[in-house]
Amino acid sequence: MAHITLSIPKELYKLMKKYKEVNWSEVARRAILEKLLTIKAGEEGVTRGELVMLLEVVGGRVFTKSYDYSRELELLEKIKEREKKRIKYLRELEES
Repeated sequence: MAHITLSIPKELYKLMKKYKEVNWSEVARRAILEKLLTIKAGEEGVTRGELVMLLEVVGGRVFTKSYDYSRELELLEKIKEREKKRIKYLRELEES
């Protein structure tokens, strides 16, 4: 795999350092790939979605790594539960 170096503003770098759990290289790879797909789709006269489907049909892999969303899904479930409790509490307040 080839390597590239990016220059980013210091403030952006400071923000990125706050989120050490994020694989910023993967974020950059996906952003570059999405931009390339959009450009290529425009050149070929197809939509980006059609281009992705064509790549999958011929065995091309759009993303080199699959992302594990389990942590985000757990957080989403916690948020849903808290929201249910909050709504229940508000309804109880209205009834009293």
